[in-house]
Formats: sequence, structure tokens, C-alpha cells
Amino acid sequence: MMWLFLLAMPALAGPFKWVELSSTELALQESGKTFFVYRHGAGRDCCYLHPVNTPAGVTVTDDGPVDHKHHRGIFWGWPQVERNGTKGDSWLRKGAEHRFDRIVEKKVFDDEALLRVEHTWLLDGKPVAKETVTIQAFLKHQMNVSLRMEALDAPLRIAGAPEQNKGYGGFSARFAPRKATKLRSNKGPVEKDEDHVPHSWAELEGAYEDGRAVLRIQSLPGNPGYPNEWCLRHYGFIGANFPGVSGYTLQPGQPVTLRYTVTVSDVKP
Repeated sequence: MMWLFLLAMPALAGPFKWVELSSTELALQESGKTFFVYRHGAGRDCCYLHPVNTPAGVTVTDDGPVDHKHHRGIFWGWPQVERNGTKGDSWLRKGAEHRFDRIVEKKVFDDEALLRVEHTWLLDGKPVAKETVTIQAFLKHQMNVSLRMEALDAPLRIAGAPEQNKGYGGFSARFAPRKATKLRSNKGPVEKDEDHVPHSWAELEGAYEDGRAVLRIQSLPGNPGYPNEWCLRHYGFIGANFPGVSGYTLQPGQPVTLRYTVTVSDVKP
């Protein structure tokens, strides 16, 4: 009977596949093409996504460009991290950094892939916060990213860059070299570099070596301080600032979660 034939058929593999490129590099492939690589090495090599590619294979992110060596694909960090008078900078990785702990979940489904990992924040070499990162990847190179952060045994203050009151710090993307750059937000074209302007989303489009592409970051309602004030730069950077120069104090037993949607698309000529 037909139903017996269907039961005997092997299960069809979905389009997603996790591939361990090395002991510190985990790639997500969609239909045989790399969507992104999660990097979880030590020090500067933890914990971020690069390269991030479009469905056609255009790489839109950069890692350690000459002008900003600390920029790393899709990454997050804060220029001010302070606990009990001890200060560090997880943006520049000076006195504060992320440490990879473990992969909690790594799954694929018919039309979705899931990755959940745990990191520890170190300040002056000592654990000060736990971070759980969850990535839900969907077809056509879209993903939801959540950052769940909780101070360990004492309050931990984080804040954006105080220099010139810029306030950058939080969930960010650095873009690969390109031409014909266009910045846009939910309010329309962004003609000049911006600081402190609230947006629900921002995106950068450009002509890369292998094709024209766009990456958009959307800050989701429910995030503390929504809508975020953004740092937008035509040289190739967009960042959803949280909490800005005003600062925010993480408390033990009171986790805070930031949620974003990232979409990477090809643009037809």
C-alpha cells in the first residue's frame, strides 16, 4: 500500500546543516552555502559571527579592519563595564571580555536551525556575568538573535562610549569593503552619519566584490529602551545602542534580554 511505501522512504534532509570547521568555528549552511560562522575561540576570537553571507554567497561582514581592529562581524560589547570600582572595556577587549563556556543546543529542523550557547563575562579576569545567546535561523538568511545577560554576585554597570557623548555599545555589525554605500532606517535614507537618533531598524546596502547586498538589523519591541538610539556610519558600521551613555546596571537574579532580527539579502542590479 502507498502508506507502507511512504513509511519505508528515508527522511528527506532539510536545507540547514551545522558544520564544525575547527574546534572554535561552527558554520551554519543553508542549501550547501554558508549563512554564518559562529566563532568561539579565546580572547579576541570570542564570541561573534563572521563571515555572514547572503543566499548567493556574498560576504557582507568584516573582521578586524585596519581602521577599527576591534570590529568583528556581528558582535556586541560595551566600552564601560564596571563592578565595585573595577572598570573594563569589552568593546576594545581591555580588561573585560567574553569567554565561551559551552554549546547548550545545536539543532536543525525542516525550515529552521537553532543554536544556544553560554558565555561568561570576565572583568579583570574574574567572572562577573553570564550570557546566553540564542540564534534562530530561518530560510533565506534571516535570524533572530537574543542576548540574555545576568550579573553574577554583585551589580554590574554597563554603558556606551562617553567620548564626544557618542554612546555606542551593544549589538553591532561591521561591513566588508564595498562601493556605493547606502544607509537606511525605518525613517528613510540616512544621508549623514548619525548618533542618538531612535530607529526600530537600520540597514546598510553596498556593492561588494561578488554582488550587491544589504544587511538589516531590527531591534524588537520589548527591548529595554526601545526604540534604540543608533550609531550609523557610512564607512561600514551600524549599531543598536543599549543603554547609551546613561548606563544600565545588571542585577544578580534579574536577567535582561535583548532581541534582534538580522536579515541578509541579495540586491538585483
